[in-house]
Amino acid sequence: MPSKDMNFHTETGRLSLDWMATLGDRAGAPFERISGTADLGRWLATVAGQAVACGPSDDELRAAKSLRAALIGVIDRLYSGEEPAAQDIQVLNEFAALPPPAVQLGVSGRTLEANTDLSAQTVLGVIARDAIDLFTCSDFAKVRLCAAEGCSVYFVDHSRPGKRRWCSMSRCGNKAKKRAFTKRNSQRAQSLD
Repeated sequence: MPSKDMNFHTETGRLSLDWMATLGDRAGAPFERISGTADLGRWLATVAGQAVACGPSDDELRAAKSLRAALIGVIDRLYSGEEPAAQDIQVLNEFAALPPPAVQLGVSGRTLEANTDLSAQTVLGVIARDAIDLFTCSDFAKVRLCAAEGCSVYFVDHSRPGKRRWCSMSRCGNKAKKRAFTKRNSQRAQSLD
């Protein structure tokens, strides 16, 4: 049984995949890592690296979850070799059409400065555009679903041999290796009896 790790995923290789991973164990007993507007604000700041001007609203939270549902719908079907649902494509395209964040030039004239006037909606548009880029570029061939039991996290496998199995070694890989080691030792002990 997977643990309900409430920490945010940041090792998927794409912002849109990190956002999808905020809904844990989708294949089993799903659990929500974004239970309120404060969680959404924390995710936007820590994972997306975008502190929004004012805390996300309840409407923005609903919108964020709507985007996530559409993203999951699209990637699940694409990964299975199926055509995505038209409704999911429509939702994704609506978010992608939101205006991108304005670039801010720093006082030196040679550096970028953080845009401190962002809304959560603006960042959701960034996430949608990242997903569209992923779904339509060569990186999609490197998308994998974590092999750990109970984990439903997609990630981009940038490993040299292209054989990465887990969304994160520290989250799922080490646990799987520990279970396999324990099972082998248990079988050895039984065979000695």
